[in-house]
Amino acid sequence: MNSLKIYISVIVSFFIIFSILTAENDYETWKKQQQEAMRKFKSAQDKAFVEFLENEWRDFQAFKGEVLDEIPKPEKVPEVKPEKIVTPKAAKIIEEIEIPKTKIKEEVQIKKDREIFVKKEKKININFLGIPLEFTEFGKFNIDVDSSINEKVIADFWYEASNMEYDTLLREISYYRKQMNLNDWGFCLMVNALGNKISHNSRNFSKLFLWFLLIKSGHEAKVGYSGNTIYIMLPSENKIYGVSYLTFDSKRYYLISFDKKIKLTMKIKTYEGRYPDANDLIDLSMKRSPKVNGSIIEKELKFRYGKEQFIIPVKFDKSLTLFFKNYPQTDLEVYFNAPLSEKASLSLISELKPILEGRPELEAVNILLRFVQTAFEYKTDGEQFGKEKSLFSDETLFYPYCDCEDRSVLFSYLIRTLLNLEVIGLDYPGHVATAVKVNTNFKGDNVIYKNEKYIICDPTFINANLGKSMPKFKNVKPEIIVMG
Repeated sequence: MNSLKIYISVIVSFFIIFSILTAENDYETWKKQQQEAMRKFKSAQDKAFVEFLENEWRDFQAFKGEVLDEIPKPEKVPEVKPEKIVTPKAAKIIEEIEIPKTKIKEEVQIKKDREIFVKKEKKININFLGIPLEFTEFGKFNIDVDSSINEKVIADFWYEASNMEYDTLLREISYYRKQMNLNDWGFCLMVNALGNKISHNSRNFSKLFLWFLLIKSGHEAKVGYSGNTIYIMLPSENKIYGVSYLTFDSKRYYLISFDKKIKLTMKIKTYEGRYPDANDLIDLSMKRSPKVNGSIIEKELKFRYGKEQFIIPVKFDKSLTLFFKNYPQTDLEVYFNAPLSEKASLSLISELKPILEGRPELEAVNILLRFVQTAFEYKTDGEQFGKEKSLFSDETLFYPYCDCEDRSVLFSYLIRTLLNLEVIGLDYPGHVATAVKVNTNFKGDNVIYKNEKYIICDPTFINANLGKSMPKFKNVKPEIIVMG
């Protein structure tokens, strides 16, 4: 009898507990439904995307980044004794070299468009590349993205951001971008700096913030996470080297960092779909040099040609090195087609102009070749940076050393700008050089490109005249790098 009472008591207790738990679950379900019903969205796209983000996540395998060139560059470069170049009697003479008439201001100041910037609104101020920028405060985030990361946290971030006044912010960012001549990389750096200011340097917040604004500006982007670390993943118009990536629909999404090298992780939790109408890929090419403020560095570059000794003073802005510091290593075409900054270009053109004018064309090419060969010290990227890092020409002027592609990029810029001659890059296994299309008939090592003869010029083969290849590459067919 006692056993029966105990049994009945247990059964009753179980049903009571079960009823309470069921009621609690029903309440939580009801509560969640009410919260969802109360959510207001600016667009149906954002509503659908938040619902998608709350559910459609799984683990993906990341692939280790590719190496641009598997063949290591030489630690020491060959050198020959200087030889006098034989110039044909009918050689073209370099006449007056034009100096750009652009007035270079010592300090860049950005005037605000009154239609874009509203005075009454609260402002967020940052200093970006030495230029003070002011943005309208567009709302306050109430979400913690540092303690614990999951799909719900990321979906909630999108919900909060999509209900703020981000349209005004995008107009301001677009305005500053145009005023500062920023490419897609510059856009990302600016938004990252703004995200750091808003979040007091939370890297997770900055990546989510950039992800949101990239998508809202029409760019394709994804985020993922591993542990409590957020990763931003961007597809690119250009191939990116040395960076891990994930593949979706045969398209690579690179794990990009804007201010610090990220630790390699081989598994990322993310989603397969994407936000509608965000189709643009980031483009790392650079048509104009960014406008920056900062300390002007003056440097003397010395070289000898024949019996003449030359000293070339050059000026450039240190802030540009911050712009390029974490630039993803990409296709060599990007570096060859990028301009030199106005300050550096004007100082080099002004100093090299009187040296080249009145000389035969072949000799002028040879002088520029000797300048790049001997005014810069050689070291591989591994020796100088501990990793592969192709340099833009402003960086070549800044850093104490440079290697073959850095010299070739600078030399090609000088040839095109000062002598108005066509140049192509030559990409050999483990080496990069150039070839120039001259107007004077000249015998020497050459390559044929589009039925035209280009004379080989190697800025890393010390004291070698134009028309002289490194012995190691004399019979090697290079890939051609085209300049626009």
